[in-house]
Amino acid sequence: MSGADRFACTVTLRFDPWGYAADGSLDVLLPLPSDDGYQRVLGLDAPRGRDITDEHGRRRMIRLDRGQVATVSARIETRRLVPGAYLDVASPGPADLAPAPMIVPDDALRDLAGRSIAGVGDTGVRITALAHAAAGALRYRYPRDARGAALSLARGWGDCGEYAFVFVALCHVAGIPARPVFGLITAPWMTTPHAWAEAWDGNGWLPVDPNLVREGDYLGPILDTGRDTRDHISALDPYRLVLSRHTGLPWPGEPVDPVAEVPSIKFTAEGLGEVVAWHETPRWQGVPVVPFLQLPWTAIRQPSHASPRRWLQRIRAWRFGVHSASRWLPRNPLVWTDVVAMHPLKGAAAVFLVSFVTPFVPSLSGFLQAGVSLWAGLFGIGMLRSLRLIRVRSPLWLRIEASFRRNIDKFQT
Repeated sequence: MSGADRFACTVTLRFDPWGYAADGSLDVLLPLPSDDGYQRVLGLDAPRGRDITDEHGRRRMIRLDRGQVATVSARIETRRLVPGAYLDVASPGPADLAPAPMIVPDDALRDLAGRSIAGVGDTGVRITALAHAAAGALRYRYPRDARGAALSLARGWGDCGEYAFVFVALCHVAGIPARPVFGLITAPWMTTPHAWAEAWDGNGWLPVDPNLVREGDYLGPILDTGRDTRDHISALDPYRLVLSRHTGLPWPGEPVDPVAEVPSIKFTAEGLGEVVAWHETPRWQGVPVVPFLQLPWTAIRQPSHASPRRWLQRIRAWRFGVHSASRWLPRNPLVWTDVVAMHPLKGAAAVFLVSFVTPFVPSLSGFLQAGVSLWAGLFGIGMLRSLRLIRVRSPLWLRIEASFRRNIDKFQT
């Protein structure tokens, strides 16, 4: 496999819950990346604690005394996963077909699944059809108040996690083992938490990213993959770090009852009701669980009072960084304009810095003019290219397209 199909970097996760908690100490559930045939962990540095390894992945329960911060650092190597290759993980278990928080099929999901795979027998083709159904059912919008497959389908929108929940719920209705996956996109030019899914085709686990099935025309080339939907069904770019699988991760400590409302982190989780994260561990089928698949997680008994200092600390509670990457730019130079458009403030800061220095070093004036022109040109082209993403996310644009299609259909009939 060529170097372009592999990627290595050091990823650091930092968790600081003390903007929310006045507790003397906290139990924290941390994700620990592990080998799965796609990613290989070359080195791992994490606080000591109790390890938990099961079908949900690998986790570690640690104890933080007041003021301590949890840091996990992993040196990983990932590879491009091409169609026909499978993840090297265990065969499906009971959790891969059972309802779970955020994945509770309702009549609308059953109807969509039935219509999507009517007359289709091959499992791989069914997975593809369900991925297209999930991608076509939603447009991208971040849900701040509630999450879940049935809710998102009814709304018609959700973020990457909701795309994964809808797809997994559709697979379960069709009798196909599937699960959502939470992790990170670790390309230095595009670093963000992300969720996708895995489905079992009878021979092995396939990665499926229904969010990129819909938005791959723009995001695919940025991640060094193609624009075609097949590049995001049974295939995976080399910039993912898997941290956890499934929802409703078992909480290894005692359940914690809610003790206070914190509106900024309160949401409704389908199957669990309202959850005050990180202030409670609700019960699913009688067992205390983490209500989402995103780790780290902690259970706070004594919430701290809000203040400007704590507010700043809260917005930086969970951070991650990518370091020592084996590649720093996309292979396709045409995509560099998209990178500039995604990071406009960094380019503007560089231009401002050079303009500040120019009066003291006149010879830099020509360099400044060239730099400003180059940055403005790349940014403008990148913004024009991003219209493809705006088109599939904008509700106004989608309504206009739907109205146009209806008029065309009336004209043809």
